[in-house]
Amino acid sequence: MATVLVVDDVAANRELMAMLLGYRGHEVIEACDGADALALAQSRHPDVVVSDVLMPGIDGLEMVHRLRNAPDEQAAHVPVIFYTANYLEPETRPIAEACGVSQVVLRSADPRELLDAVEVALRNGPVEITPRPADEFAAVHARAINAKLVEKVRALRHTERRFEAMAASSPVGIVLLDADGDATYVNPRLSAIAGDQADRLLGRGWLNLLDPETHDEALAVVHAGAAEAVEHRYRARIVRPDGEARWLRVHLRPVRDAEAELSGAVVMVDDITDVVAAEERAGWEVRQRQAEARRRDAERLDSLRRMAGGMAHDFNNLLGAMLGFLTLAIEQITDEIEAGRLARTTGEALLDDLSQVTKGGERATKLTEQLLAFGRREISQPELVDLDAFLANAAGGLAEAAGAGIKLDLRPGDVPPVRIDPKLLDRLLNILVHNARDAMPDGGTITVTSGRSAHGQATITVADDGRGMPPDVLARAFEPFFSTKAGSRTAGLGLATAHGVVSQAGGDLTLDSEVGRGTTVLIRLPAAENAPVRARETAAPVTPAIPQPANGDLTVLLVDDEKDLREVTARFIAKAGYRVLTAGSGAEALIVAARHHDPIHCLVTDVVMPGMDGRQLAHRFLTDRPDTKVIFISGYAEALIDENGRSLEPGRTILAKPFSSAELIGALKAALAG
Repeated sequence: MATVLVVDDVAANRELMAMLLGYRGHEVIEACDGADALALAQSRHPDVVVSDVLMPGIDGLEMVHRLRNAPDEQAAHVPVIFYTANYLEPETRPIAEACGVSQVVLRSADPRELLDAVEVALRNGPVEITPRPADEFAAVHARAINAKLVEKVRALRHTERRFEAMAASSPVGIVLLDADGDATYVNPRLSAIAGDQADRLLGRGWLNLLDPETHDEALAVVHAGAAEAVEHRYRARIVRPDGEARWLRVHLRPVRDAEAELSGAVVMVDDITDVVAAEERAGWEVRQRQAEARRRDAERLDSLRRMAGGMAHDFNNLLGAMLGFLTLAIEQITDEIEAGRLARTTGEALLDDLSQVTKGGERATKLTEQLLAFGRREISQPELVDLDAFLANAAGGLAEAAGAGIKLDLRPGDVPPVRIDPKLLDRLLNILVHNARDAMPDGGTITVTSGRSAHGQATITVADDGRGMPPDVLARAFEPFFSTKAGSRTAGLGLATAHGVVSQAGGDLTLDSEVGRGTTVLIRLPAAENAPVRARETAAPVTPAIPQPANGDLTVLLVDDEKDLREVTARFIAKAGYRVLTAGSGAEALIVAARHHDPIHCLVTDVVMPGMDGRQLAHRFLTDRPDTKVIFISGYAEALIDENGRSLEPGRTILAKPFSSAELIGALKAALAG
């Protein structure tokens, strides 16, 4: 194993040569300059010296010349190999021969050439030399150094010209910073981007291309460049001296020299005003598409609502007639049994069969109620409701709806009163609790929270920790007849009904759900803190039996365009002891009234009729007969409510179809007694 002295002013080069020579088993000692190498050569007596040629202070040529003239004979005759990237062998050969340099190896060559040169030098042993006079060496040395300096200066000028050409034609602005963060060069493109003179961008002027709050950060990046040469990116909006606003993208990268010392930074600036404008246009287009999609969804939902409301209206008329005739048939059979004209066993069998039909009709009635609620056309009796008190009273029913294994957590808050039909609010909460229960087959917690939104609205939140909904299901959650419950008997109207109830009350309902993270339903209702308490519209009372009027001379004018429903309703009224006049339209009703010279004590009219509707008829009728009481009957409330769900006929009795004979006669007695 031989000792090799490696001389190079670049630490990375010394490390590379030490690694190469170490593979061959040599001991390596290092010197960072010529003076250090001379001292080590005379103190350690290496077997071979491998040295760079171009070094600060004492270069390789000077170092070999001094070594050969050293008083230490062993050091003076040590073999020397030049390992250089700056000098070619013909350039160093004259002085190398004079100084006894064994070989010149270029760094660009295969590393094995250096190893082979070391092996040859070791085999040949100490060199025999005849040192040249100092003046002769100085002349040869000067010529070699001057030739290399001229070459380097030419190369540097060539590089500068290429850089200037590149910087001048660059499509981006370029700034060169020194170690203190001051700009020493800016290219013409930067002046064009900034709309300012180059000398105003030098020094710290380049910082005007950044937002003021990032100035300190950018300078810190430059100062920390020796430790972290990482590119930093900024986006800034500037206003040029001519008043034009521009968007800039700025890249800042610290620059380190070969010894990892900080030497400054490079800043590249690109004008991205057009890009930002394109991004803004794209964002606007996305928002427009989203708004258009929401509008289409709203139109589709509104179409479904109109369809559902229309279907429910027609279905209510059919149900009203069917249930009315069923009631008459049941009463007739009951009378026949009590009179002994029909065998009790036969009559009771008939009554049992008819009761099954009645139950089917009642289930159909519930379905039409849901359709009307979805269509925001259900007959509503809104009143001021204290939500916290309402929730407290409804806790028992909601807990029963949640079922076994489900914990119901009610959390009241600071919530303003709202105007809503309590019956519809109760149905709304029951629907949401039922849905939450179905989403938690293994049990869980349903949390009902009331509160106040940032805009002063009353809020109710119903949250579960169930399975949640995937995005495709969430997007269709409010569609009527859409259900994910395979094999279920549900009509898929739960959330559609809930949405309709909230919309009819002037609020909105939103869903937030994710698979595995449960579902949260947020209801927002307009606050009614300063609204005066308005008398609730007269509701049709339910009486257990058909009452008989005290005065059999009272006359009722019944108006309905549905013949079957008009017939059965007239029979209900007549059976209760009233005289009945009938008409199939508003115009016909006015003719009937004109021909009837005696008082008409109550007008019972359908609302939705072709031509003149029920409200128009009532207003015209009351012009001539102001003392007549009015009862509106309807299965479709569009003509009775405004866009906020409020009744257009406050104080009037409104009877929702389908109704029983008891409900109808109860409404008649209440109206006539009023």
